[in-house]
Amino acid sequence: LTARDIDDLERAVHTALREDAPGARLRCGATVQVVRHLGETVGAVAALEPAYGPVPAAPAGRPPTTLAGHSVPWRHATERAAELAATRAPLLLVGERGTGKTSLARELLGGTEPLVVDAAEGDLHEALPADPRGSLVLRHAERLAQPDVAAIVALLEARPTAPLLVTYTPGAPPGPCLQRLLDTLAARSVTLPALRERPEDIRELLTAVAPATEPGRPPLTWTLDARRALERYPWPGNITELAHVVRSLAQQRRAVGPVRRTELPDPVREGPAGRPLSPMEQAERTAILEALRRHGGNKARTAAALGIGRATLYRKLRTYGSHA
Repeated sequence: LTARDIDDLERAVHTALREDAPGARLRCGATVQVVRHLGETVGAVAALEPAYGPVPAAPAGRPPTTLAGHSVPWRHATERAAELAATRAPLLLVGERGTGKTSLARELLGGTEPLVVDAAEGDLHEALPADPRGSLVLRHAERLAQPDVAAIVALLEARPTAPLLVTYTPGAPPGPCLQRLLDTLAARSVTLPALRERPEDIRELLTAVAPATEPGRPPLTWTLDARRALERYPWPGNITELAHVVRSLAQQRRAVGPVRRTELPDPVREGPAGRPLSPMEQAERTAILEALRRHGGNKARTAAALGIGRATLYRKLRTYGSHA
């Protein structure tokens, strides 16, 4: 099954259970049938049959880079960056930390190996070539010291078409010298969207940031519930934070099968914070989450262990903003 087939299958099961539907047949050849016992729907069975025929073609219209993402904000940013990079002149890439500015800069250089200098390491003016012939990537422009800014401004004044790509993360208001440099580059700048602005790219990024699988081990896959939690999380660290979560799971998990929501870090699993909970609600929520962990996320067994009905458990989970 492809990732899309698995998504379709999980959605069909959720729909069948929620609507108590008689069943459905999917394009991948799977059939879903609800199971009833004593007049109550207790589960669903999915039967898979081999599907023969040509492999579907990959969707057309990929962005002008090999970086993962098909969302409108990401495509707009990468297409504009590629358009500007086609002419030999400096380019400014702006975005929050972890949005992929340096990766995009390298992509735009078409496989050439640029000289990469990092303003966060200091003494940048000593590392800058006096007459750059090859491509130059300047990272963390927001960390430039005044002598470094002056060196770059002088370079651009002497060579307005220098092959320079600059990455900048907005934060504290820039000083006068840095603001002058930013103003110089403003006409040729592109702002990369934050990951929370393109949650539809999460699915593709999960594959892109996952480490190479060890021989004999299957690649990471994700349940629909887990991926929905990943898509709802705001990701303050953007792609860098997502990559850290995925790689940590790949290295540490011992379970087999798709990654479940219960395996995600607490902030990701629980989602954005809602209203403040009272001390009693916090204690009850902690007890419910602990019971869910003990029972592997099985809500029926969790409700039985807590001595409450499943409907009550679902209501409390919704109230506390958690679907772990």
